[in-house]
Amino acid sequence: MRMLTPLLLGLLVLVTGCQKQPEASQTGLIYCAEGSPLSFNPHVSNSRVTLDASARQLYDRLLDVNPNTLALEPALASKWQISEDGLTYTLTLREGVSFHHTPWFTPSRPFNADDVVFTYARQLDKQHPYHQVSGGEYPYFFSLGQEQLIKKVYQKGPHSVVFELNQPNASFLATLASDYAVILSAEYADQLLKAGTPALLDSRPIGTGPFSFTEYRHNEFIRYLRHPGYWNGPAKIEQLVYDITPKSAKRLAKLLTGECDVMSTPVASQLSVIKQHPDLRLSVQSGMNVAFLALNTRKPPFNNIKVRQAIANAINIDNLLQAVYFDTGLPANSLLPPLSWGYNPSLPERKPDPKRARQLLKEAGLEQGFEMQVLVQPDARPYNPDAVKTAQLIRSDLAKVGIKLKIVQQEWPVIEKRLLNGQYDSLLSGWIADNADPDNFFRQLLSCSAVERGNNYSRWCSPAFDQLLDDAVTTPQLSFRLRNYYYAQTLLNEQLPLIPLAHALRTQVTRSDIEGLTLMPFGGTSFNQAHRE
Repeated sequence: MRMLTPLLLGLLVLVTGCQKQPEASQTGLIYCAEGSPLSFNPHVSNSRVTLDASARQLYDRLLDVNPNTLALEPALASKWQISEDGLTYTLTLREGVSFHHTPWFTPSRPFNADDVVFTYARQLDKQHPYHQVSGGEYPYFFSLGQEQLIKKVYQKGPHSVVFELNQPNASFLATLASDYAVILSAEYADQLLKAGTPALLDSRPIGTGPFSFTEYRHNEFIRYLRHPGYWNGPAKIEQLVYDITPKSAKRLAKLLTGECDVMSTPVASQLSVIKQHPDLRLSVQSGMNVAFLALNTRKPPFNNIKVRQAIANAINIDNLLQAVYFDTGLPANSLLPPLSWGYNPSLPERKPDPKRARQLLKEAGLEQGFEMQVLVQPDARPYNPDAVKTAQLIRSDLAKVGIKLKIVQQEWPVIEKRLLNGQYDSLLSGWIADNADPDNFFRQLLSCSAVERGNNYSRWCSPAFDQLLDDAVTTPQLSFRLRNYYYAQTLLNEQLPLIPLAHALRTQVTRSDIEGLTLMPFGGTSFNQAHRE
């Protein structure tokens, strides 16, 4: 008989007395997710939880990324052509793709060019009737500067659409394959506009994806049903339920008792229990992500480069890897993980140097130290399995050089408002790339255009850095792009608006009878082929 460890006993106790959870049929699956989405449209939110709950389940993109090779593949667009000057992209759309049929919407036609034009016109045109719906913010789109890059989007025919750019951009196709670049239904949008309820477009969604939205209870669960007419083959399960369980210990407890079939973002300290349990299976994969400490460079003393360098020198990353990531993380010398083709291998490893940190503070006129706050989300994230513990370890490191760190735990909606208003000292956060292009890391997190959109958490703006990025995407020559990205990483290593901490391996836990799950390298999970053996 297998003995239960103290941790396992504790986990089982957590489910005792809990309220009854949503059930899926024998041909369905329950996924224990870490949080509630802020929307069901990735266009209007940069929340990873929102992305996880919508992008892969409800929608499709024009292009897709092969999870094994990271190569671009056809999706809603079956093929594409690029003009010799790199300014015109002509995409041939897949025919016969059906939108979801639901009690509140019955499509009269399949997907066509109207839907692509509507999706992009909403974001590009400030006068569009849908532009201001749900707040008029499109964080991903604007952080990448897409409104300046895209000149116009129009259809050449029912199944042909053209993107005209203002300048060449080598990463444009990769952007079309991002999970944020989902395609909406123009017909559904027209119906809602006529009914006077346009906001439902983002909260009661219609897409072309493998599952259709059925029911959502905030902080409880989301229910999806199989889309029987899915163009890429119907899902093997009839329904999919997201059981919203913020605490990682409770998610594991539900998995152990069979209340959940799949668990998101296990804490690294749970992995030993998971590996030992005969009914559980652990999947591990390299991830395109980074955890970092962002410093508000528009607020003293963080506008002083010596202070930022002092903080970086004080942090013991090896301790973080041992105490937080265990065997599931790599030290971060750059925002880019070693998996990225743009990674600069010549960057020096960052080792703790408290003596150097104190000297830098002295040179900055802060020999006596200072006090600062760090904003932290309390829940586990794919790039950081335990942000609170990470913050506590950083607090201990900074105390050794005279910096007093106060940890402020808040939920993301509250943090997001503070970020937009610049009301913070620092933020412990991270990023999961949406495609394999290095531009996806740099432009989203550190471009000047990303400051006002709330994605540039450091509020650092460098025209020279932006120029490096712009020049890198104006040519398809890999050697030129690599040179610029190497320079960009060297510049960031000196300026340190963001202090890279670790690159996490992606982990996911399932019951041993679950097959067919696809763990995406850029975040999220595809349930289209998932089933119970």
